[in-house]
Amino acid sequence: MLKIRGKRLGALIAATAAVTVSCGQQAPQAQQPPAVVTVTQPAPQESAESQESSSEQEAGETKASHPEEIPTQKPCKASELRARFYPANMVQLNDDPNQPSDGSRVKLRLANVGAKACTIEGDPRLEFIDLNGVVRPATTQVVAGAAPFSAMSIGTREGVSQDIWWKYPAGNCVDDPPKINIYPDGSNEPITVEWTFGPVCGDLQLQTTHLHSD
Repeated sequence: MLKIRGKRLGALIAATAAVTVSCGQQAPQAQQPPAVVTVTQPAPQESAESQESSSEQEAGETKASHPEEIPTQKPCKASELRARFYPANMVQLNDDPNQPSDGSRVKLRLANVGAKACTIEGDPRLEFIDLNGVVRPATTQVVAGAAPFSAMSIGTREGVSQDIWWKYPAGNCVDDPPKINIYPDGSNEPITVEWTFGPVCGDLQLQTTHLHSD
């Protein structure tokens, strides 16, 4: 009996020790997922050059979308003008007290025959073509008391004019030049028309008024 009890007591002690060891060990803990950190970066600032470029681009787009705001009127070209001379008796210049007694006088009219308005910015330059085809430049002098020149805008079929005097035969003359070249101010291309008013003398020195509205 003592042996049996001793065996049972030993088994009980062994079982108790096993439970104690089992209770002393902790179950492994589940690993936590790593924390997620969100970093918000500020939007990059535009440089001064980028802003200026954007402004210029917007300005360009604005101009392109409003073409009517862009000035288009330009100086009159020779191809946009028609020149014509009127004799003194046709335009009543003979009754003008300023008519020189030793010369002749005509009226030159330049009319806009282009599709758009253009600007007259100065008096024309004149040169005669003699019977041999030689170009003979004329010099001009504005007569005393003439109204001052002012730039003018002329629309289609509108015109400007000036009076021109030259001396009767005396001194150096160009005998009956058949043609005359008229260069609008700033143009290198002439308007060439017939000259039917006889010889031009006095070393081709002409007296004129300034161009004015007509």
